[in-house]
Amino acid sequence: MATSLSGKKVLITGASSGIGAAIAQTLAEQGCLVWGTTRDLAKVATFPEPLRQKVKFLAMDVNDDHSVRTGVDRFMAEAGGIDILINNAGFGVFGPLEEFPLAKVKEIFETNYFGALRLIQAVAPVMREQGAGLIINITSLAARFVIPFQVHYSATKSALSALTEGLRQELRPFGVKVVAVEPGDIKTNFNNVTQFGLKEASPYKKWTEPSWRVIDVNMEKSPSPQVVADQVLKIAGQKNPRPYYVAGDFLSTKFPFIARFVSQRFKEKLTRIFYGIDFK
Repeated sequence: MATSLSGKKVLITGASSGIGAAIAQTLAEQGCLVWGTTRDLAKVATFPEPLRQKVKFLAMDVNDDHSVRTGVDRFMAEAGGIDILINNAGFGVFGPLEEFPLAKVKEIFETNYFGALRLIQAVAPVMREQGAGLIINITSLAARFVIPFQVHYSATKSALSALTEGLRQELRPFGVKVVAVEPGDIKTNFNNVTQFGLKEASPYKKWTEPSWRVIDVNMEKSPSPQVVADQVLKIAGQKNPRPYYVAGDFLSTKFPFIARFVSQRFKEKLTRIFYGIDFK
């Protein structure tokens, strides 16, 4: 059953570009009152005009406790409440586990997992007290289909998926819905800001190079962020959404179904073949 979105108060992290910007603008066009976060308010002037016109921006660094508390307080003061929280902020990394600096691993967990957790801990008490609310965590198909040399990214998204499942149960008695959206490859600036951890004379280079080429090519062929925004719009309008939704091209949306019928060993084989790293 669809519900009206007019006047719904939405807070979305990482709304300055890519998936976050598409979600923010789409919900605003449907009548939601949308606040997006960005680490640097000075950059708002460079955002596309439709985004600036429809979305209010506030400063927030999801890696910083004080910044999150201050940003949420400002949002609550301006909005007077919250209906939907969308945890979207995140980034990717690429490199062999053996060589990837531990500091960078901690950094991606700080943003992709703990960043979402900070927002949830700040917002959940409000939703619980009002007896309603929706939390949408943007995870990834990479949580289910782990890509070699992007393992840390998959690990953060797997952790966020587990958080989503547990939180969904914990907040259910209070009328708060929790949902994960799992995008496949989406054409954004994601690859350009991916952090690399690969030694110059790495013994893995024979496989990292073809793997990255496949990743880059797939990004160029992938659908726009609008497919994720449309899925979020669908969820936001439902009275009782499912736990997980996939967003992406046709093959991406079928992956979870196909995975039910193949062994883990065969799934790993297909992954290696797909990314050109079948270790031969």
